[in-house]
Amino acid sequence: MRNNYSKNTESGRIVAGLILLGVGAVLLLRAMHFTLFPGWIFSWPMILILVGVYSGFKHNFRNNTWMILMAIGGFFLLNQIIPGLRLEPYFWPLLIIGAGLVFILRPRNDFPYNDSGKTEDIKWQDAGTGDNPSTPPTAAGIDGSNFVRIRSVFSGVNRTVISKNFQGAHISSVFGGVEVNFSQADITGPVVIKTEVIFGGIKLYVPAHWAVQNEIDGVFHGVDDKRRFNVAPELNPSKVLILRGSVVFGGIEIKNA
Repeated sequence: MRNNYSKNTESGRIVAGLILLGVGAVLLLRAMHFTLFPGWIFSWPMILILVGVYSGFKHNFRNNTWMILMAIGGFFLLNQIIPGLRLEPYFWPLLIIGAGLVFILRPRNDFPYNDSGKTEDIKWQDAGTGDNPSTPPTAAGIDGSNFVRIRSVFSGVNRTVISKNFQGAHISSVFGGVEVNFSQADITGPVVIKTEVIFGGIKLYVPAHWAVQNEIDGVFHGVDDKRRFNVAPELNPSKVLILRGSVVFGGIEIKNA
C-alpha cells in the first residue's frame, strides 16, 4: 500500500495537470479573441498564486510555502486589479511582519516527521529521546545531537554536527543564512533534512560518499551540489541525505568540507 507521501505527490501531479489544462484553455480562448478574461489573468502574480495552489495540494497544506506564495501573488495582483492603489511601498514591511507572525503562531512540532506524518517511513527519532538526547551546541557551534533544529531569522547560524548516529534535521531560514557541517558526522540509513527557506540560504558540507536526494519544492530557488571530487566518488547506498521542504527566493548549496 502506498504511503501518504506518495499519495500527496500523485495529488500534486493531478493538480499541476489541471492547472496546465486551465491555463492552456484560457490562452487558447485568448488567441481566438475571446474577451471573457481580464488582462490580470495573464500576469506574473497569477503564476505565484497557481504555484501556491499546487504546493498546497502536494503537501496537503501542511507547509507554509503555499500561503506565502499566494499572499505575495495576491498582494501584487491587487495593484493590477485596482489601478492607482500603489501598494509597493508596503510590501517589505508587511512581508517581514508576516514572517514574524508565522514563526510566532505556527504550532511547534516537538517530534521529527516526514510529509506522510509518520515517523516509521524514515529512520530517525525525537532528539529528546534515545541514547543520545538533544544537547545544546557549544560556543564553537559543535552539536552532538542526533536530530538538529536550527532557526535563522535575520541572522547567520554556523553548526558542526558530530553525531555518529545522525537522524535528521529541521532548518528554517528567513532573511538569514545557515551553514551546517556534516564532515564529522555519520548516518546509518536514509535521513531527511526538512527545510523552510524564505529569502535566505543554506550551505551544507556533506561527505563525498553520501548520496544527496533533492525533493525540494520552491519558487525562484536553486539547489546546487558543488562538491568537488578528485575521482568519481564511491557512494554508499545506505547513506542517503534527503532534502525535503520548500525554498522561496533562496537557495541550498552543497559543498565539501
